[in-house]
Amino acid sequence: MTSERYLRDVQYRDSSNLAARANLHARYSTAPVPWFRWVARQVTWPCAARVLEVGCGPGWLWEQARADLPDDAVVTLTDLSSGMLREALTRVSPYFRALHGAAVDAGRLPFVDESFDVVLANHMLYHVPDPARAVRELARVLRRSGTLVAATNGPAHMREVDEITADVFGEPEQRKYSDRFGAHNGAAMLDAHFEWVEWRSYHDDLVCTDPDDVLAYVLSYPPGDRADDAAREQLRAAIVARFGASGAMRITRESGAFVCRAA
Repeated sequence: MTSERYLRDVQYRDSSNLAARANLHARYSTAPVPWFRWVARQVTWPCAARVLEVGCGPGWLWEQARADLPDDAVVTLTDLSSGMLREALTRVSPYFRALHGAAVDAGRLPFVDESFDVVLANHMLYHVPDPARAVRELARVLRRSGTLVAATNGPAHMREVDEITADVFGEPEQRKYSDRFGAHNGAAMLDAHFEWVEWRSYHDDLVCTDPDDVLAYVLSYPPGDRADDAAREQLRAAIVARFGASGAMRITRESGAFVCRAA
């Protein structure tokens, strides 16, 4: 589902669903650098950078990557969900004196052309109804010498979880999300607006040791969030079976970011 109403009022009304998914990655990642710090390191930060994050969620980037972010940045946080935005501003305000926020639609940004030195879109372009329109807006508000970091997933991302979801419910909803704007097709949208586009992979797999954490992940998004008691039991049994005698489940992660520079 990518309707604005569902995203704003249900899935991302607050950070609870997102936290269930983030918990799986945080607890079981095998990457040497945590995700948010990796994202921050993709940017060569100019002095007193004017920075826009579109789809900021609860503001975890600015807290968890604090050591890799400039102190003098002028930060504008935006999200479709006012609940998410409130969490983000509360979380980030201790770290940045120049902080602004607005609940906005990524396809209709209320900023003048060439307003920002850096624009961040972290795993959100596959949620918007028209990703190409949102990309056009991101390019419009970015200064000509600026940098866009647009993070997304590839087709193999969370493949093992998708297989379980498909066994229980049918075609997994998450695959539809990544097909809208993913590692395999996002460059075509970006090339139309940026002189330089580079895909950078984040190398990570998850080695999970608690089936309940995988279950919480699946129950946090469609169709798992609509599962009745019988479906929940079926899901848990399918997940436990994947752990087998080893007591662990390895999950493929195919994530990264397009780093783009304007002409």
